[in-house]
Amino acid sequence: MKIVNVVLLLCLSVTRGQGDGTGGLKNNNKNHLGKPQTGGCMSDDAILTELKALRDMVVKQRVQLSVTQRQMEKMRKDNAGRPKVAFYTALTNSGHVGPFNTETPLVYSKVFTNIGNAYSPATGVFTAPVREVYYFRFTALGYSSPRTVAGVNMFKNNLQIMHNGVYNTDGQHKFVVNAVTVELVKGDRIMMRLPSGYRLYDDSSNYSTFSGFLLFPM
Repeated sequence: MKIVNVVLLLCLSVTRGQGDGTGGLKNNNKNHLGKPQTGGCMSDDAILTELKALRDMVVKQRVQLSVTQRQMEKMRKDNAGRPKVAFYTALTNSGHVGPFNTETPLVYSKVFTNIGNAYSPATGVFTAPVREVYYFRFTALGYSSPRTVAGVNMFKNNLQIMHNGVYNTDGQHKFVVNAVTVELVKGDRIMMRLPSGYRLYDDSSNYSTFSGFLLFPM
């Protein structure tokens, strides 16, 4: 906006607020001779003060905008070089899985999300693409069969890092749900296994699931 337009707007604003010398509010502004201003327009000093305030406000907003733009650009550059990893899978549509005589790898064959392709639907193994902190979660359903056990083991490479299970004594559905946060280096593997003698259930409702995502770099 041009300065002359700003001055006119300021004059109009003061005219409405102070009167125009025709019966309105008293005009207390004086000219350089010390006499009241006519027409209700602001004095030169008042106009300069308002203009300086407007200028300072614009400068401040420009500085804030510049800082925000630099921060967004830094975030964009940081995220551009960071791998994006997230997956969500479900076990099967076939119903019962197990029991088996030995501990058996679980292959979650229904893949709904696999950003970064770190999860293999052929093996059921998640392989860390970079050294990061990751979050993993699972759900497991034991069908309504009495005197059965439902549960899973979670492994990091060859080390078991979690076991969750539940014994069915009343013939009702039994759910097991848990999650872990774990630091992995590139090439580390996370997998789920069905303990010997345990049984799970899954169908198109996706009761038994395995998911995870990258939290932050190390």
